Amino acid sequence: MLFKLCLLGWCAVCAYQDLMRLRVSNWLTLGGALLALLFLLFKGHTLTGYVPLAAALAALLAALLTVPGYWLGKLGAADVKLLVAIGLASDPLTVLYTLALACLFCVALMFASKLLIDSDKVPANCKSKLARLQPSKFKSFPFIFTLFAGLLTTLSLLN
Repeated sequence: MLFKLCLLGWCAVCAYQDLMRLRVSNWLTLGGALLALLFLLFKGHTLTGYVPLAAALAALLAALLTVPGYWLGKLGAADVKLLVAIGLASDPLTVLYTLALACLFCVALMFASKLLIDSDKVPANCKSKLARLQPSKFKSFPFIFTLFAGLLTTLSLLN
């Protein structure tokens, strides 16, 4: 349980940094992946208790599912690195659930932010902060926040 909380805490820090700066430090993403890999090598299981083969499959699956989105400009490099790191720390089912739920949360947040921006009841300063999060031709939606929400939900459901 402690290791799952560490995984969630690390993902929460990445999500916070993505929301505030619209960038996530390589120290966080690659550092988390390295720590998950070192844990896997020294303990012989992932942070969520799975065998190394499951972690390797999860990391490969995460890369296969996110790299095309990065090439198309729909995902950032940090999104790819974070999901691969989650794969190294868990198993394929956790990666699939996390990504699927993150996509659902992302769509819901995009619709909600669009509705709030168009609303007359929201103060102007809130609208400007919401507008910052809207995807454009040059940047993607801060997807790591929804990955955190997906991981949180997944770990809650799978226990």
